[in-house]
Formats: sequence, structure tokens, C-alpha cells
Amino acid sequence: MTYGLADVVNQRRMIDESPAGEDFKTIQRGKLDALLALAEATDCRRVRLLGYFGEDSKPCGNCDNCLHPPATWDGTEAARKLLSCIYRFHQNGGQRFGAGHLIDVLRGKVTDKVTQYGHQQLSTWAIGAELSEQQWRAVLRQLISLGHVFTEGEYHTLALADTARSVLKGEVQLLLRVPSAAPKKGRTTRVASGKTRSTADAPDLDFEAQQRFESLKAWRAEVAKEHGLPAYVIFQNVTLAEMARQHPHSLDELAGISGVGSKKLEAYGREILRVLDAS
Repeated sequence: MTYGLADVVNQRRMIDESPAGEDFKTIQRGKLDALLALAEATDCRRVRLLGYFGEDSKPCGNCDNCLHPPATWDGTEAARKLLSCIYRFHQNGGQRFGAGHLIDVLRGKVTDKVTQYGHQQLSTWAIGAELSEQQWRAVLRQLISLGHVFTEGEYHTLALADTARSVLKGEVQLLLRVPSAAPKKGRTTRVASGKTRSTADAPDLDFEAQQRFESLKAWRAEVAKEHGLPAYVIFQNVTLAEMARQHPHSLDELAGISGVGSKKLEAYGREILRVLDAS
């Protein structure tokens, strides 16, 4: 199964905001948790599936996990770092934040929001600098799937579930899947004109600008998924291409790009600058 952190958050939000009764929501959350557990499983999927229906079985030897056991790593310490960071936010005046800011703090990335809240003073500042943003997103996705973290509210802020306590205390070991390698930046598909699709969308970009353009498109796709909108509603390709070409380093510079209105600047400006700086 192919899915990302945004998919998990969106599905939970749809259940939470449903007008259905609480009993029905509880059933739906249980089904989603079971599905996520099946998707993240590192053991036999048949055993997992039949176990959900109360049946015992032995490894089938035919599912993808049996035929090609997924690579795993001991993510216990990484999970404890991530959970500790969420806990420190809550200790610091009951603050709650989303995935992007959490990962920035874990990796020790100075941003306007980090400076605004003084989070470089937290004990969890930069304790996860050894992992990439992609790796941290994979850890967070699996912690949500395992039920140790949940999201809430319009902005999908992160909170600790009761089970997080046992992880923080080191009472359980977490073997997590190694995230699949992301497609190399710059890889493109051919279109009828003979040009690559990315080049057709953003002509006359040099190599570095093309990398920034691809990163911006990936970020836009994730935001569009989170909000259930077509990608072009967030930003059109021509606007992303101009961002990649000009590579603004401040909100004022970003505001000067055609297609970046005041509302979008407020909603997405800092994230765009982060993506550009990381490309």
C-alpha cells in the first residue's frame, strides 16, 4: 500500500468531523487502525488479516512480507525523541504544533516559528539531527498508525495517546519499517512533444532551479491532499516555476512573485521558504 502522513491525518479528520454518532466513529477508528497496522506490518499479512477476525494461522509464505521481508530498524530511540518533543511542547504552555514544525525542532532548523516560540531553548532542540525530514515523517506516520500519536483540530496538531507513556519509558521496542527510497529529484516522464513533462511545465530553468521546482511540486501535492483540493488551487505550475527561478529568501521577496497573494503568503509563505532552502 502506498500512502503518506497526510493520508493518515486526512482519514482521521474525516472520521472525527463526521456527523455520525460516537459509537459509529469508534468502530470506524478501529477499522482504520487495523488497516494501518496491516499496511505497516513487517510480519505475515495473512496472519495479521486472519488475526483481525479472531483466527490463528501460520505464516503463509506467499504474501509480500513473507517473500520479501521488509527492512526494519530499531526505531525505539527515535520514537522516544519524537514523543518527548511533543511532550515538551505541551509542557511549554500547552502548545501543540503540526508535523512540519515538530520535525524542524527535532532537526535543529531555525525558522521564524522556532524563533517566535523560543523552541531552540527546549531540551529536545536538534536531538534528531541525524535523521532526514523524510525519515522523521516515516517515523511519525508509523507512530500515528500504531496509535501512540494522534492529530486533532483544524490544523492537525499532534498530541500523545495514552500508550505513548510506555514508549517514553522504554518499556516497548519499536521495530519500524525502513522508508522506501524516494524517487531521485529530476527524474521525469516523457510527453508527446519529446520534451520531459517537468521541462514542459517549467521551461528555461537551470539544474538547481529545476530541483527546487520538483521539491515545490512535491510539497504542493502533500498540501493539496491534506485539504482535499486540486493541486492547481494551491499554486499553479507557472507560479512554482517562478519561485524556483527567483529563489526568494524572505516573505517580502516571495510576495513579489506573481500568483502569491496576501492570503496564500500568510498560509504557505514560511513553508515555501523552508522547501526552497532545503532543495
